[in-house]
Amino acid sequence: MRHAVCVTVDVEDFYDGMAVLGQRVERPAGSSPGLGALLERLEAQPTKPKVTLFVVGNHAGAVAGELRAFAEAGHEIASHGPDHGRLPEHDLVGWLRTGRAVLEDLLGFPVRGFRSPRFDVPADGLTSYRDALAEAGYHYVSDASRLGSRSPVREMPVLNWRGLRLGGGSYQRLLPFAVVASTAQRVAGPAVLYYHSYDFDGTLPGLGAVRSPMLARQLLGRRRIAPLVWRLTARFGSETCARAAR
Repeated sequence: MRHAVCVTVDVEDFYDGMAVLGQRVERPAGSSPGLGALLERLEAQPTKPKVTLFVVGNHAGAVAGELRAFAEAGHEIASHGPDHGRLPEHDLVGWLRTGRAVLEDLLGFPVRGFRSPRFDVPADGLTSYRDALAEAGYHYVSDASRLGSRSPVREMPVLNWRGLRLGGGSYQRLLPFAVVASTAQRVAGPAVLYYHSYDFDGTLPGLGAVRSPMLARQLLGRRRIAPLVWRLTARFGSETCARAAR
């Protein structure tokens, strides 16, 4: 029996995300986001992998057609927040509901899952955060934290190995495929792996745009991500987080 793997993709704009972090990067002329190539490649895989897209609400309009195509093909659309900023100090429940509503109104599909930008947790702690997610109508959360049996929503933490968030593309850019695959094979529950839409859409700047160590870290090794994902899905397949959470 194939081991359960959940490939997830945070759908966001690289340049907006860098601006939130205080890094202004010039967008290449003619560069526009798109998910079509990712969907085409996934649909061509013999294992027929199904992925979860965690979508930033204010970016969804730019890729609405592709998101509908993903949903109609059996992939899952989940929320990455209405924007890619920090979690708000006030009315977190309202902010979480807005993230769901934007996607549901745009696409007409139910949104069950959430992942916060940068895996942020509010200052008042994990317990209140999980309660807010439940109140906002989410069924599960995929991040790097664990509240355990007290959580009112199902927790789908990303793959972790000895304190390293190995499920993330940032680590996978630097590690051999065999390490990632063997760790995914050994984990007790579903191995949740996460990547970014700009790993697949060709919108990243070239290395000539590097002006800071932070930007260099963001770009180092990213060309390895897409081929690694194809190898992982060829070996393990993939199911959506909503399906695995059931």
